[in-house]
Amino acid sequence: MNTKPESQSLAAWVEETREGIDSGRFPVRAFNDQAVYDLEQERLFSKTWCFLAHESEIPHPGDYVTRYIGNNNLIVARDEHGEIHANLNMCRHRGNVMCKAEMGNASHFRCSYHGWTYKNSGELVGVPYMKEGYEGRLKRKDWGLVGVRVDSYEGLVFGCLDPEAPPLDEYLGGFQFYLDLYLKHGLGGVEVHGPPDHWIADTDWKICTENFAGDGYHTPVAHQWGFHLGYFPSSGSTHSQGWAVSIPGKGHGIGLGHGPNFPPFGGFPDDLVAEMKQSLSPEQVEVFSRTRTAVGSVFPNLSFLMQPFSLEPGEIGVRFVTMRLYHPVGPGRMEMYSWCLVPKNASQEYKKEAYRAYTLAFGQAGTFEQDDFENWTKVTQAAGMTMVRDVDFPYIMGMDSAPDPEFPGPGHAVVPYVNDTNFRNLWSRWADYLAGEV
Repeated sequence: MNTKPESQSLAAWVEETREGIDSGRFPVRAFNDQAVYDLEQERLFSKTWCFLAHESEIPHPGDYVTRYIGNNNLIVARDEHGEIHANLNMCRHRGNVMCKAEMGNASHFRCSYHGWTYKNSGELVGVPYMKEGYEGRLKRKDWGLVGVRVDSYEGLVFGCLDPEAPPLDEYLGGFQFYLDLYLKHGLGGVEVHGPPDHWIADTDWKICTENFAGDGYHTPVAHQWGFHLGYFPSSGSTHSQGWAVSIPGKGHGIGLGHGPNFPPFGGFPDDLVAEMKQSLSPEQVEVFSRTRTAVGSVFPNLSFLMQPFSLEPGEIGVRFVTMRLYHPVGPGRMEMYSWCLVPKNASQEYKKEAYRAYTLAFGQAGTFEQDDFENWTKVTQAAGMTMVRDVDFPYIMGMDSAPDPEFPGPGHAVVPYVNDTNFRNLWSRWADYLAGEV
């Protein structure tokens, strides 16, 4: 155990953390600490592009959902012209919450306190007693809802609080190649299947982001039952096969697990496979057709998983895709949002089966989900103990891994799939933000 002076400043701790990542060390304290949480709010979530919604959640003019970036509650709405806006869910008059529902349809939002009224674009249009009370001093154009930058990629709507941050395309930095695996299931793309499950958990958001950045290492242990009972088409002896891919300097990462004798795009209907071969590039087809399980994270807190799951032991089963957002609500505590994505052009029968597989495996009461949260909650509890404040975790797996020279996709690709390379890249980027260097 390392010992550090109690008087060590947070800035010095961040610098020491950055240096430790290069040698494969990361402090346990990061996963449950008030000061770290506060610094993340100030320097990380105020700078990064954060996922807000999928466009299919708000398909019509007036549709809206309420979501968060850090501790900021936002209204994400499609206006009457089809444009998507994100505005702080706070009246500019006295700060009341403007929209108290999680989703719905509205052309305007009216404050329940003094009645200020805004268009769903955020423009202030109604002020009671405007002439009598303000005597011409108040200009409506100066007091609209506080807006947030928005941009999208293949239906994913992101928001950014920093007007000076690089554009979304640059922020993703080539990870779009891998996002297409989840978002281009056929020529019509994907849509959400119903509203998201969401629930509060005593788990640090970063544990989940790390796990979904390609932690194939835990699967044969934490989800061992899936191998033994035959619901998951792999085995402990072959599970490490595949690639771990990260985007250096961006924090994004994905694990692409292979399965011996697993058929190309196994678990998808034949008509969708034919469409995917048109919607994806030849390089993407080469990589993804071999992929059994794909688990990836967009820095800082959006993740995806695609895998087959069978109700018939030994069968390939059906592929499903889940998208999840880990919204931090306190040190060691988060709100989990979980969606099922389905191909728009797929049959209703396939969509129903994919949703059922998702629910059984990664829904709120899903079998895999319960395995993970049992472990993640215990890790978070441990991270909050005073004795472990100066303890590090080892991130030394694959320290000497060289990039696969034949891998056709962007980023840093190494084998095997079970590797810590993605995690070192993730924590390095996280530490850059906390150091104030991004």
